[in-house]
Amino acid sequence: LNPTFFRETTRGAGRGESKIIRRRGMRAEYAHVRIRVRPADRGRGVALEWNAGVDIPPHFYSSVLRGIHDALLDGAAGLEVTDITVSVEAGSYKNTDSNDEVFREAAHGATLQAIEEAGLAILEAMSLVLITVPAMQIEVAELAVARLGGEATPAVLKEDGTKALAANVPSASVDELIEELLSATRNGATISSRSNGYRPHVDQQERAPHRSAQPGQR
Repeated sequence: LNPTFFRETTRGAGRGESKIIRRRGMRAEYAHVRIRVRPADRGRGVALEWNAGVDIPPHFYSSVLRGIHDALLDGAAGLEVTDITVSVEAGSYKNTDSNDEVFREAAHGATLQAIEEAGLAILEAMSLVLITVPAMQIEVAELAVARLGGEATPAVLKEDGTKALAANVPSASVDELIEELLSATRNGATISSRSNGYRPHVDQQERAPHRSAQPGQR
């Protein structure tokens, strides 16, 4: 899946815990972070909560947050994570062995573990597409939108005799929709689009097949 058009989120709540105890050369390293994740409202993005108190000292807060940020960019499925609440629940440190790098690593691992436990859902970016075509070719637009997995409002007749509709279309398919409509209407279509959030991804093979749009179809 193209990361430009797809994101991942969680289906439910999950917990992750990472404790790093190791020796690197002559230096001992230690960090411990516990993370909880849960879904956020669609369109919320990422919400962060700190419930660990002073279990993790303040001078390591930024390292933990950077580790969480890295994990959300990486995603458990290789896609950026959105619409999620991430809570730092607990942790521990050792004065002589803890450092920024190891806390960032521990937070990264705990966050990914929590996301995996919560269960993944793939989201696809959507675009609001406004389409105006000659009235006799409105079905061309409706068929094209449906074939590409979009949903259109009922068409409205305008004073100049054209018809207009608004469609919610997967962003990954907008260029194909524009190309198809301009070709089918012989450049008689006016089209604009803007971002319109995300929706759960439905594989193209799971969608009911639709007829392709043809020029002049009624």
